[in-house]
Amino acid sequence: MGVMEPSKQGGQDPKTEESISISINEVIYFDFFKEDSEWSGQLKTYSLNENDEEVLSQHLESAQDSSWNDFDKFVDFLNIYQIPPQHEVNGWIPDSGNLPRRVYTFEVFDGDTTRTFSYQDPERGIKEFWQAQSLLTFMTFVENELNWELIESE
Repeated sequence: MGVMEPSKQGGQDPKTEESISISINEVIYFDFFKEDSEWSGQLKTYSLNENDEEVLSQHLESAQDSSWNDFDKFVDFLNIYQIPPQHEVNGWIPDSGNLPRRVYTFEVFDGDTTRTFSYQDPERGIKEFWQAQSLLTFMTFVENELNWELIESE
């Protein structure tokens, strides 16, 4: 049983103008929220304890710094709200011979509608498909360019 689906459904909180939730292999969870025209986020990673129970191993929140200033531009430029599910990308036939190494599950709320889509090993399609390029560029930006602050465990 997975820890959770992307943690917050867009539109439930009236203050949330837009939201993007991403899980990677049901171990790493990114949640981004736009409120008052400003984006913020949190990152949670989970691991298994000695009893094979999923436990929170790290909790980070967005740093209040300039690294977040261009988040909106990346979302728009990379068409994060328009990326279709992998199985709908014309010509992209998943390799069913191998178990996926990385599965990205997105839940996006653009202010009007909420959509969920997923990609298995998108790096395999990075040369041929703009969708894989956009998704991986977005993940690189999120993981390498945004600053995060550690939240102490309760």
